Amino acid sequence: MKVRNAEINAHLVASPAFEAMMASMVEIYNTCPDASRIRFIQAIEDQFKANSVARARTSSGSSPKGSGWRDAQKAEFAGRGAKWVKLTGQMIQLLNIQLNAFEADGDNVDDYVSWINKAGFAWVRYSGPRGTEAAQELAFEVRITGSRIDHPKHLFKVTADVWNNHLADDHSALGGTPFALKLED
Repeated sequence: MKVRNAEINAHLVASPAFEAMMASMVEIYNTCPDASRIRFIQAIEDQFKANSVARARTSSGSSPKGSGWRDAQKAEFAGRGAKWVKLTGQMIQLLNIQLNAFEADGDNVDDYVSWINKAGFAWVRYSGPRGTEAAQELAFEVRITGSRIDHPKHLFKVTADVWNNHLADDHSALGGTPFALKLED
């Protein structure tokens, strides 16, 4: 049997209720008037979605009003040009650690490093919230080959505590895109 997610599979088979539930599901499938296993699994998935609360993208259950921590964080960077952030001081030191990791993975960060050294500050683009309500993080794209090219895999993550409290003075709105501000010339 092919197991797609070993961690979840281990969690399932470790549960005493799982074996009984599987026996019941197989019995229901065997007596189902439609013999399609795919349609049976799809119906199970539909029922599961209808009877469970989504956990991946909500703060505490489903919040239709958009009042969770993720929505609040996104609102902080909402608006035209508000996603571009200027980094200074110790925040650049944290970014340099991430740049070293990119370089170790084989990425060329030379252009970006020369641009930020010339400007005297760094810039990143807000990507979105990461983590959980208990361990909130902010993720930023580091566009090492130019600000007009998406870099969804080049992320610089900072905990909300560091961002809002410890190094709150080491970042501000950039006031435009790096391209428009001619920072990448």
